[in-house]
Amino acid sequence: MQKYRFNFTLPLTIAFLIVFSILIKLGFWQLERADHKKNLNESYKLRQAEKVIDLNVHKSINSKESILWRRVSLNGSFYKEKNLIVDNQIFKHEAGFNILTPFKIDGTGMTILINRGWHKNLINREQIPIIKNVDDIDQINGYAVKIPVPGINLGGSNIEIINASLARFQRINVDEINNFYQANFLPYMVYLNPLIDDEYISNFKLPVPDSEKNYGYAFQWFAFALTLLIIFLRLGITKNDKSTK
Repeated sequence: MQKYRFNFTLPLTIAFLIVFSILIKLGFWQLERADHKKNLNESYKLRQAEKVIDLNVHKSINSKESILWRRVSLNGSFYKEKNLIVDNQIFKHEAGFNILTPFKIDGTGMTILINRGWHKNLINREQIPIIKNVDDIDQINGYAVKIPVPGINLGGSNIEIINASLARFQRINVDEINNFYQANFLPYMVYLNPLIDDEYISNFKLPVPDSEKNYGYAFQWFAFALTLLIIFLRLGITKNDKSTK
């Protein structure tokens, strides 16, 4: 007759319960993060479906909380020969940079940065694509978004003057931009939609990453917990074979 013997020592049991509990909590934490991101993205999508905001007449043009992730339209003029690129921008696992041009909004005394799109890095850092002026455009549309999170600073000054019409920035700071251009910039920027340059790519995306990764991480933590449970049981339960007459 085959019997089983239980050899669960107290230290082993305590260690198992602690680690097992941590793994389960990590799994549920990832599920909560996934649900939170999903809800946030849904709310941003709803904002983008709302009525377009005309920045030329909007009363709270400086209040980014009421404008972010909304569709906007604006009339005015692009700065001539005053473009900038934001370095170290990754898109679809490729390194590149965003091309931004200041845009003066008619009737407001305000200027805003317009993201004209993304361009992948060329052969070396010294090569820069020709950025054409857009003198013939006075009305644009797009999405109001946050100023990008400060990027990698490779050392030295944040602003690198490339030529008379172009500067390279490692990161965007509104106060620094105001001083550089001697203008009054809004605390957010606009991603063009549609683009006005065929050679650039729109890298506009929702403000939080896709939640699918978090569901994957949750599955991994639960799988680790299950594996630990199996190992614990295998170590603590042994067969005790006895022959009966």
